[in-house]
Amino acid sequence: MKKWFRLFLFLMAFQMEVRVRASGDVLEQPSACLRSQESCAVQVTGAGFHLVREAMKIHATESSTLMRLSEKQWRLVRGALWVEKGPALEVETLYGTLQAPLGQYWVIDQGDKVLVRNINASLQVTLRDGKTLEIPEGFEVWIAGINSKGVAEYGMIQPIDMKSHLPLWNSLYRGSKQDFIKEVVALRENWGDLTAKSSLLYKTLVQREIASEREKREAAERIRARKQAEDRRIKELYRQRVFER
Repeated sequence: MKKWFRLFLFLMAFQMEVRVRASGDVLEQPSACLRSQESCAVQVTGAGFHLVREAMKIHATESSTLMRLSEKQWRLVRGALWVEKGPALEVETLYGTLQAPLGQYWVIDQGDKVLVRNINASLQVTLRDGKTLEIPEGFEVWIAGINSKGVAEYGMIQPIDMKSHLPLWNSLYRGSKQDFIKEVVALRENWGDLTAKSSLLYKTLVQREIASEREKREAAERIRARKQAEDRRIKELYRQRVFER
């Protein structure tokens, strides 16, 4: 894994284009609505969309479609959204809602599911059935719709696939290739050994699942015991009324 990562960085250093962009080409509906406080639909027609304000910094890839529902509430309809800075920002998707008081994360629409990547945020994902997922830094998870049992589907939380993420990140990065590589290296150092963390995370999830199943069995046993006691009480009352009159 580390050998591949060093090789990939080496290739990026020599093959990556230096990308410095302006705000990007977009279609706004209503016209020029980003300048106001009203609801606003944004379709990215250029290489990327970059919205930078004092308390917010977000980016979206080419062909993405976004909706600003309010100053602190956005919806990703299509494409990929990078929240570089967005305290108190809420991002809606078809399959769940994301919130993080600080840090960076990505939301990537994949049609029948949405991929969530946590870079360094305190990220919480609320699924359509109300279940909440906490995604650790350096990890990703896909979320999807409600199944036939009324339960929201989601994948295993696992380390971010850097092979696919680095080109995506680079497509919206506005600095030099040297700065980009420095940030990638710093990020990997901050994340540490994701493989070991993934193993620990999986172990913790399994333990929680076992505990949850045990609690369900114990709860079912308590209900069964109460029902049996109630049945005995009713039978005793019936016996007394029939035979002890």
